[in-house]
Order: sequence, then structure tokens, then C-alpha cells
Amino acid sequence: MTKIILLSAGGTGGHFFPAIALAEELQKTNCKIHLITDKRCEKYLSTDAKLESHIVNLHIKISGIVNKIRSAFQLITACIKTLFLMIRIKPDVVIGFGGYPTFPSLLAAKALHIPIILHEQNCLLGKSNHFFASSAKLIALSYQETANIDKSLKKKITITGDIVRSSIKKLPQKKNFNSQIFHLFIFGGSQGAKIFSSLIPEAIEILLKQHPDIQLFITQQASKDQQVELAKRYDKLGVKHELSDFFYMMHEIYNKSQLVISRSGASTIAELTSIGLPAIFIPLPDAAEDHQYFNAKAIADNDAGWYFRQNDALAEKLAAKLAKLIADRTLLQNASNKLIARKNDGAKNLAATVLKIM
Repeated sequence: MTKIILLSAGGTGGHFFPAIALAEELQKTNCKIHLITDKRCEKYLSTDAKLESHIVNLHIKISGIVNKIRSAFQLITACIKTLFLMIRIKPDVVIGFGGYPTFPSLLAAKALHIPIILHEQNCLLGKSNHFFASSAKLIALSYQETANIDKSLKKKITITGDIVRSSIKKLPQKKNFNSQIFHLFIFGGSQGAKIFSSLIPEAIEILLKQHPDIQLFITQQASKDQQVELAKRYDKLGVKHELSDFFYMMHEIYNKSQLVISRSGASTIAELTSIGLPAIFIPLPDAAEDHQYFNAKAIADNDAGWYFRQNDALAEKLAAKLAKLIADRTLLQNASNKLIARKNDGAKNLAATVLKIM
């Protein structure tokens, strides 16, 4: 009999993309895959994905009494809708990837006595995963360093490593950082990073004043209203550039880049680790429980990358770091080697574990 697996992920790409990577691995088996996600991640769904997707709209805001009432109503509606959906599709297991959009799915699974598996891609167990941890049959972690897990749950833990989409896994490992034109890729993840539109050009201007011989090509994520001003600044500096509010072909940009400047969401780090592409991380300061800082710190503590706190990320400091890395490419190669040393096939590991449990 064909087994039915329900994946639940939403809110940000950091939660969504590991679910897609696991789905790609499970599709090699005889299992039927369903995915529940929210409106914010609907745009990431591929038309050729071999899974059945369901959209449950849930976007919680807790500032102000009106938002609280609206969010409470949305949550109750989402829970009821998800319960009836799961009664219809009858999954054999539900796998949650963290973030509050997974709450209705995991609550319904608990009510229907369906086995729950949790995956945590960050260095801190998120609130939704923490809430259902005692009910889970298995807690799969990307990071050995993951904190805030109760000792009583240790027997449920397995370390799967990073979970990465197949389009990224197929990329060759970074080996040459010595190209004359230095390719720099700047992006803020699925939540974007408005500060990068001012910080990066300021840093590049300082860098080129001090080192006018440096040749750059910048690929940068920026909102449409920021792109006009960014383009003017880069044109004035004589820097070749490519700007977009969203990059669908991330694997192509990764392939040509020597260095990334980005937030430190789990899926971003997983993808960079997979190919050994070093980064300067600027963690999202208001990320839940500051988990992006702990993600970046885990990489930096292993000499596999660098980070600045957003309040400390001054243009002068960033320019100095870029100058150092561009002048001494062995620093990039060494960081790349350290990243590759952390690499593993988390999707394959988790898929095998799921099938074994089932």
C-alpha cells in the first residue's frame, strides 16, 4: 500500500525549501507526498513539482488589539481547515519544518493520533517545534550545536545535517576564487534586507576609493523601488551589476559567485555549505529568538565564514573585510574547505529515517 506523507512548511524560505528538498528525495520512493504551506510561500511552488500542495492562509500579527483578534480568527480557521484536510487525505506521518504556519498541521496530527516528525534547521529550536517536541516521534536537527532542547527529549533526536534542494546539490564544489573580476552576490533571503541597499553601495564606494584597481560584478537582491537608486550608484562607481527583487535561478548565480553577503537563515547557510561558497553574514536582528545570530556564529566559530551584527555592520568595516578577502583569496578557499567539511546529505538521511519509522 502506498504510504502518504504530509509535509508542513511556510512563512519563510528557510522553512519551506528544506521541505521541498525532502519531498524531492521521498519522491524517489513509492510514497505520495502532500505539502501544506501558506500564501507567502506559494510563489516558491514549482509547476513541475510532483506533490500535491494545499494553501492554508495564516499570517499572525500580534501588535494591536485588531491584529490580535484577526490573527486568532485566522488561526482557528486554519486549524479547522487543516483538520478536515487531514481527515480527507489520511497521512501516515506529518513532518513539520518549524514556523507558526506549521502549528495547525501539527495540532491536527496530534488530535488524530498521526505520528509527528519535526525538523529544525536552525541553531535554536523554534517555538512551534518546541511546543510539539514532547509529542513528536522524532526531532531531526541540521546542527549538532542546536540549543534549548530539554534533556528528556535527547532520545528523540537525530542529526541529519543540512537539507538542500537538488538544483543546488548538483552544483560543483567551489575551487577557483582567483578570477580577475570578483563576483559578489548580495541577498536578504525570502524576507529581504532593505539595509543592504544603503550599506553595500557605501562599502563598495569606500573599497574602490582605497583600491581602484579592483574589478567587481555585483548581483544584488533589492526591491523594485530601491533598484533605480542602486543602479545609479553602481553606474557612478563603474561597477557592473545585476539587480532583481527575487532570483529564481539561485543555482546559476551561486555558480559564478566568489563571495556572498546575506542574512544567515538556515536554508541560505545549507545551500552555501553544499557548494563551499563563503559568506559574510549579517543576521536579521529581529529573527525569532535571535536564531540567525546563532546560525552565523556556528559557521564563524568553525572558521567557515564571517559575520557582523547589523548594528556593527558599518560601511567602513565591511569595506575593510572585502578588501582583505579580495586581496588574499586563500582566506576564501580556506573558508570554502571548512564549509565543505560540514557538508552532508541531510535530505537523504532524513528520508531514510522517515521511511524506517513508517
